[in-house]
Amino acid sequence: MKKNEQFYDKQYEWMTQKSGVTIYPYHHERVEIVEKSNQYQSLHILELGSGNGEFAVAAALHEHQVSTVEIIQPAMRKMLEIAEEHKVTKQIHAHLDSFYTIQLTDKFDAICYWDGFGVGTDAEQQLLLHNIDHWLKPKGKVFIDVYAPAYWAKTAGQFMKLSKTVHRQYDYDIENNRMLDAWWLVENPTEKMQQSLRCYDVAEFEKLLADTSLVIEEIIPGGKMDYESWVYHEQVILEDAMMYTVILKKVRSSL
Repeated sequence: MKKNEQFYDKQYEWMTQKSGVTIYPYHHERVEIVEKSNQYQSLHILELGSGNGEFAVAAALHEHQVSTVEIIQPAMRKMLEIAEEHKVTKQIHAHLDSFYTIQLTDKFDAICYWDGFGVGTDAEQQLLLHNIDHWLKPKGKVFIDVYAPAYWAKTAGQFMKLSKTVHRQYDYDIENNRMLDAWWLVENPTEKMQQSLRCYDVAEFEKLLADTSLVIEEIIPGGKMDYESWVYHEQVILEDAMMYTVILKKVRSSL
């Protein structure tokens, strides 16, 4: 887990300051997915791993209350900056902490973890899901992006230039079903920073929900990148997707 945290620090340092932060229609579309699955007009949303806050600010612009948990301090500061720019600061409550250890007293209508699940071990994923179960209101919904093993196994070895100064290459740990994502500076190729994310097929993910009150309500396949044509397909069948979004709901009281 610590190596992933170091990776995110460097990822932020190398890329965010160069590219800036923009709220795209995609972030509003994600808010609309959450709204569609909840019947309330105004939601209290918890976002885990909020990064620069694009989704959180988009949700606040939709007049929802948003709590965020982020471990990278510069990212949280950037989120508060763009929240101020969009005049939604009062609707966002930011926490600088780990969502594996943070103590939250509020209960939430929706809990979102976009593009990041799988950072730790299976046991840590189960701990997080128990926390989510505890934080979720009885009629609330959970939205989690899960990396798909079949896609990432086929993508191993793919190299790309992220900028003039930063390069990237994917690999795959078949034995442990983990996507490996290495970044390095062109001027210093021997020092690479790498994140490792556990990939789960639907059956494997479902096993993680044991001893919680959470069940899968819906699965939304994501897109995939065609590296031969360098064209991104926004939505493909589940078997071809790089990730899928699971929507979870409660079926009984937590154990």
